[in-house]
Amino acid sequence: MKQILTLVALLGAMALQAQNTFTYKTQNAEIILLSEGQRASNLNNLIGATEEIIAQTAPEKTYPGATNAFLIRTKGKNILADTGHGRELFKNIEQHGVTPEQIDAIILTHLHGDHIGGLVKEGKVMFPNAKLYLAETEYKSANENALGILALYSDKMVLFEPGDESPVKVIDEIGAMKNYGHTPGHTVYFVDNLIIWGDMTHAMAIQMPYPKVAISYDTNPKAAVESRLKMLEYIIKHNLTAAGMHVPYPGIGTLKADGKGGYIFTPVK
Repeated sequence: MKQILTLVALLGAMALQAQNTFTYKTQNAEIILLSEGQRASNLNNLIGATEEIIAQTAPEKTYPGATNAFLIRTKGKNILADTGHGRELFKNIEQHGVTPEQIDAIILTHLHGDHIGGLVKEGKVMFPNAKLYLAETEYKSANENALGILALYSDKMVLFEPGDESPVKVIDEIGAMKNYGHTPGHTVYFVDNLIIWGDMTHAMAIQMPYPKVAISYDTNPKAAVESRLKMLEYIIKHNLTAAGMHVPYPGIGTLKADGKGGYIFTPVK
């Protein structure tokens, strides 16, 4: 069946729930998974997943899910890509010898709570020395809660416009491109030959073989699908490795087209 290779690539994830970090090296950086948990997710929030698709990709009516952030170590800097809920984040970075005060920058894919939850605790800024990078379009769409969090970093905020067809440099060699749809300013980042695609996917077992399936968390499901299809083709064309905030352990893998309109994601080792 169309989904078999994708499912095989993901099956190991559920057996590795106790592992919350993983390191992948690019030419100039280390990308470190900071997992807040691996879990089985239900299908209630999927949009466009037919009974046939579910029978093929999720016969048990669940799929492997995760919540991730990433630590990027490059050129003497410690950079976070999102902060997750902030529940396991601090323990995870400390396992790699990094304190919150040693984080130099935080690149945000978007402003949902499971991506900015670690920025502030009990009204206190958790990363006092970090600059905060965010797409201006996302900032302009922020709700009251997100704006309240961002206000505490107001003197450290760097707003920018991501690239349309190619990455725009944000920090050193880290670039950013638009991937609007999941949220109005959802942004993906590039580190050497690796893309951190944020919430471009949520249900890998379904959305890889059937990338036109959306999820109710998408602000604009139609735009999210269009952005995903465009970026998947970009990844294939440029032979990139990919990391995602809801990609099961190890959260990083390679892509290839399955020849039927879908994709096969293979976790790195």
